[in-house]
Amino acid sequence: MDSGGNLPAVRLLGVGVSPEEETGIRGADDPEGSGPQSSSRILGTISRRRLRRGLALFCSITIVSLAALFVLTRSEGILEAFQHYDTAWFGFTVFLMLLDVVLGSYRNHVFMKRLDPSVEFMTSVRANLANTFVGAITPSQGGGGPAQFYVYHRKGGSIGQAVFVAAFNYLSTIVVFICGAAVSYAVLSERLGSGFTGVVLISFIVFSVEFLLLVVAFSRPQLFISLMSRITGRTKAHFPRLGRMLGRLTDRISLEVETFSDSSRNFFSHNRMMIPLSLVLTLALYLNKYSIAYTILLGMCIRSDFMTVISIQAVLMCILYFSPSPGGSGIAEFSIAALMSVILPESRLVVFSLLQRSFLLYLPMILGAFVIFHEIRVFSRVSDESREGSTGHATSSKVDHP
Repeated sequence: MDSGGNLPAVRLLGVGVSPEEETGIRGADDPEGSGPQSSSRILGTISRRRLRRGLALFCSITIVSLAALFVLTRSEGILEAFQHYDTAWFGFTVFLMLLDVVLGSYRNHVFMKRLDPSVEFMTSVRANLANTFVGAITPSQGGGGPAQFYVYHRKGGSIGQAVFVAAFNYLSTIVVFICGAAVSYAVLSERLGSGFTGVVLISFIVFSVEFLLLVVAFSRPQLFISLMSRITGRTKAHFPRLGRMLGRLTDRISLEVETFSDSSRNFFSHNRMMIPLSLVLTLALYLNKYSIAYTILLGMCIRSDFMTVISIQAVLMCILYFSPSPGGSGIAEFSIAALMSVILPESRLVVFSLLQRSFLLYLPMILGAFVIFHEIRVFSRVSDESREGSTGHATSSKVDHP
């Protein structure tokens, strides 16, 4: 559900970004940062067949989950509930959905524009929608980042610049999640069961540790590398095979952390306001996402405390962050129903779940599908023309030089 970029996906899916590209200094015309080989590396993780398989799995889990909720909550009169939905609030919720797309896109665009003034805002919109679609149909939402990088790359930006932008927006996202977890615990600790409050506390701890590690990695790379080396050494002493694997990972991370740290310090020394701007835009992005749930309730003619609704949505984001299923499918529908049961009657939980998922994910996914499949068609056509040109050139060479 996050339309921002997923930094861990860069490594987990094996997108081949060189250390030079990661600095974000290469220009759009640099052959090493914008050639067909870079496109091929990214497309290897988001091929048409994988997309269709992921989409089929996502749809299957979603349909089964909604059907199960319908049976378990004894929901009746769903059509009647939709017929009585307030059209004015429906229109306003559509506006918030579009604003969500714009905010997510602009959050990336302000960085990309500083790195490459030729990048257009609509490119950032397309990249954001591609992120939403591919992230929703890949496990742990891991494919969203590479899809976003690919769209920027196809429009002339370097992959390194896109990774750079995703990294710092990801840091801002963690800060917002930490604040959201703290507020949610304060507001909901007495209303939710111990299971959900436990999730909030664990999320708060995990996000805080992750934030501290990333800050240390970018600001004190030598300290981070030393810490990783100690962990690797102790692991190797007790678990040799795991230690060797961790050692190879540490060597690769060490090189890239140093390069990335130097680049980030150089960038922010000339753009000091970009860090607070990223935080403000990320906060606005997620408050808008959370507000969509509140306007859906108003459209259903249900009044509730605004802070309670916002806090519940923050808990939901914490749950979905750890969800292994594509787009959080299944887990999201049941979590929404369980959390919103403190506000909604059982018979309205399916309607709310369907509407919230539609505005936050299903509808943006459809737009993102058009973007990514169009990009794949264009890339396939260009690749075919390139191969034909290479074949023709080779044939001509043989004729000229028997």
